Amino acid sequence: MLTERECKLIEKGLTEAVEPRKVAAYLCLHMGLMLSETAALRRQDIDLENKLLIVHSYVGKPEGSTDTAELAFLQLEQPRILPMPAHVVRYLRSSEELYRDGECFIMSGGKTVPAFHLMQNVLTSIRTRYRIEESFSASDLRNAFIRRCIESGMDLYSICEYVGIRQPNVIANRFREYFTPRLDDVGRIEKYAGDYIPAPAFDPKEPKRMNLLILGAGSQGPVVREIAEEIGIFEDIAFLDDDPANKLAIGPLKDMEKLVNTYPMATASFGDSYLRKTSMDALERLGYIVPSLIHPDATVSPDAKLGRSVMVEARCIVSAGANIGRGAILSGASVIEANGSIGRFVHIGSSAIVSKGSAVSDYERIPSGTVIRPEAE
Repeated sequence: MLTERECKLIEKGLTEAVEPRKVAAYLCLHMGLMLSETAALRRQDIDLENKLLIVHSYVGKPEGSTDTAELAFLQLEQPRILPMPAHVVRYLRSSEELYRDGECFIMSGGKTVPAFHLMQNVLTSIRTRYRIEESFSASDLRNAFIRRCIESGMDLYSICEYVGIRQPNVIANRFREYFTPRLDDVGRIEKYAGDYIPAPAFDPKEPKRMNLLILGAGSQGPVVREIAEEIGIFEDIAFLDDDPANKLAIGPLKDMEKLVNTYPMATASFGDSYLRKTSMDALERLGYIVPSLIHPDATVSPDAKLGRSVMVEARCIVSAGANIGRGAILSGASVIEANGSIGRFVHIGSSAIVSKGSAVSDYERIPSGTVIRPEAE
């Protein structure tokens, strides 16, 4: 088995004076491809935009053939669609000029089917140059990849799926010495306890920035971002949303558990009052600061009382003596007249008016243009 020192020397050779054979060998070392798979791989099988590599065929001896020199393209029963690590994507992007079009083979750089010995020739050259004692092949590079996956904590079944090995016991037996029992991992099931509260993902080595995370990238989300942008104090503003088709989002809502150090401030933009409450509660438990966001073009009396985490949109007027509850949203051009009372997690629609001395109960949603008057009237 190649040592990590030997892998580093091989990688140095593969990243200097890059040519097609080295690109193919790099994919064996960093994606665990077999030599037969890299021989069949074409440039069109690599999607750099989506960071995917598709293995759908390999070069091998046809079934029933007795001629060891007779090779053909053979199709896999099920193509493997493999996500590429970021460093592989960077390497391939820097090597794009080696391939004129999508039909070019990765190992040869042209449209001629590459012979297997081409890669071994370049590996032997690297071995000689860097004085690596033992000879090695593409299979050894693939084995080094599997070892690295094991030592990085990747589970056995995911490794099998990635490298195209159907029987987990093949890896379990061949790489037994690299597996380490992690009995303390039983503590991970703590997250299923009814009283579990995730710990803040804080890294003291990384300084915190004035970044804002917004939960929910639906219709209300961009409005909240606009308020934050107009305030002008946030270095970065990002969304989380469970809709995978929403291109504004950098990830699903569950990612808030690991982003508290990158985005120390966060809020929830959901129009649903109860969802907004539970989301803000979760953010505070995780250690986020959930600020109030008040558009610079809003008018808020210094005598008004604002609860935590309110959102006040452009041209809204909050008059003297008004009381705004936690998590309320006051939409554009709405008016809260003197001594008006807005409950917790209320959503006041655009241009709605809460008349002097009127009250809106917790969690209510007041439609746009509505006028709320005191009950006595």
